[in-house]
Amino acid sequence: MRRVRVVALYSLALAGILLALSHWPVSGQQPQAANRVTLFEGARLIVGDGSAPIARSAFTIQGNRITAVGVAGELRSPAGAIKVDLTGKTVMPAVVDTHSHIGYYDEVTDKEAESNFTHAKLLDDLDRFAYTGHAVTYSLGSDMPNFIDPRYSDDPKTFVDLRDESEQDSFTGARYLTVGRGLAWPGTGNPRSTTFYPVVSPWLAKAAVRELAAQKVKLVKLWVEDRNGFKDPKSKEPAVLTRASYTAAILEAHRLGLRTIGHVKTLQDWKNMIRAGLDSTTHTVEDLPVDDELLALIKERPGFRNIAALTSGTVGGSAPRQAGQRPEWLADPLLTALKCPAYLESWGQAFEKRPPAPRDGGLWAQNTVRIRQAGATIIMGSHDAGGPRVMGWGSHMEMEAFVNWIGMTPSEAIASATSASAKAIGVDDRLGTIAVGKGADFIVLDANPLDDIRNTRRISQVYLRGKQVNRAAMKDRWQAACAAAKTTS
Repeated sequence: MRRVRVVALYSLALAGILLALSHWPVSGQQPQAANRVTLFEGARLIVGDGSAPIARSAFTIQGNRITAVGVAGELRSPAGAIKVDLTGKTVMPAVVDTHSHIGYYDEVTDKEAESNFTHAKLLDDLDRFAYTGHAVTYSLGSDMPNFIDPRYSDDPKTFVDLRDESEQDSFTGARYLTVGRGLAWPGTGNPRSTTFYPVVSPWLAKAAVRELAAQKVKLVKLWVEDRNGFKDPKSKEPAVLTRASYTAAILEAHRLGLRTIGHVKTLQDWKNMIRAGLDSTTHTVEDLPVDDELLALIKERPGFRNIAALTSGTVGGSAPRQAGQRPEWLADPLLTALKCPAYLESWGQAFEKRPPAPRDGGLWAQNTVRIRQAGATIIMGSHDAGGPRVMGWGSHMEMEAFVNWIGMTPSEAIASATSASAKAIGVDDRLGTIAVGKGADFIVLDANPLDDIRNTRRISQVYLRGKQVNRAAMKDRWQAACAAAKTTS
């Protein structure tokens, strides 16, 4: 136990030093004045809205905004503009992730704990999302309120809302959005944290929603799943958030101008929550094949959205593999930058003993196909939380699954992770597409994902808020922490 603590403390100290160093500008790149224009020219440009790409594009940015988009050779840039040649590259919008659980998992010690939920840990996780091409991640229901509400801060006098902090041009990681504390029956919230609101009555549900509204949360998370929660000895009902409570929460949220999302996995709970007015779901129907009754309810709800969360780290993704075979993506350079070698080796050995996922994705994927056919918008959420759900990695696995299992084209899968997801969480005024007036948040790729969706992982550069992310320093920091843990273990 003492050795583990020494490793953790040593790694934390080293990570802190390297975290500070990684915030310096990329080598050879001077901080740009807000009025300096940069012209990017020659890349294939994927706008992100499903429209045809621009084969040889040109676009300009000024400060943190895109100021012009056009065709190379036709778009004129102001005199004195910095010119960046992207010939042979592909540019797409930075990913908008709608479902993560950040702050709890320590990549070095391979442990998940509430005590890990610190400002430094959140910054590191947001850097991981930036490294992998994300403009924002939406933390969905596990977060302590310490960093969004000064009343819960350890030092209210120095409190800074992390949501506001992550919007600053000087911030290096992905933007941080959160639903704060989700609502659940006692004992049935997210297992990594005890911070959810324990709701046993409609009154408590409404009170929780009111506090979330005061914290400027825009989306209310409702957990409806029996996770061996605390059983009410006076009730024969299952230990889940009751229909009366989640209905009260939905009505109160709508009264206050908030939207709702349900963590819901059973066919009957999907039906009941949609009837109660739920706006969106995360996870698909997992217990039974969807039926005509549910599909009819979805058809009656134009704009209904589902974050399918199909590729948990245990099934090996959607790419076909043989029994006893490790997934090829275990050796992907993007993944090996994020995880320690010892973990990847252990993970690989586990895959050798685990049967591959069905070629069609099985019940979860086929239910999602029918839900989509009924008119629901399937949006991308990584469901990243650490461990086998690697921070920043899951979005790329989900996009691949949307192509392999759901039948989306690569263009549709990219739109689900950019423009559609941005609209779903209310940031489409500034993120999700490469367009004039939008944020200068984009990924430069070495290969075309419209040819092979796996090419979203072949990242050459990431730009957030108009600045190139110092990916090399981030990678060095994580690899140094892994090496330090190995030498002291």
